[in-house]
Amino acid sequence: MRALFQLLGAVTAVAAAGLGVAVLAKKLGKEFPVKVTVNVAEDAEQDKETADKTAAAYEAGVAAGKAHAEAMEKAAEAEAADAAEAEAEAEDAPAAGEAGEEEDK
Repeated sequence: MRALFQLLGAVTAVAAAGLGVAVLAKKLGKEFPVKVTVNVAEDAEQDKETADKTAAAYEAGVAAGKAHAEAMEKAAEAEAADAAEAEAEAEDAPAAGEAGEEEDK
């Protein structure tokens, strides 16, 4: 029964959202205030200069992505090394403390 009410609630929410969009579309008319323009790759390839700029930007982005990935990998390795060093120190410290207690006996 609970699942049925959850399903009905989800259907009602979707219907309400659709109704809201329909009302806004009717109030605003056919044209929404936000216009999106997209530069398609085919447009860039029509002009040699633009195609060169696009290729250079793409390669710069790829290089930046690789540099970032390498930096993140080095940082992770350094963090792992620091954690291992701290763990080794933590293991050595109690062992030294226990040896001192044994000498006192």
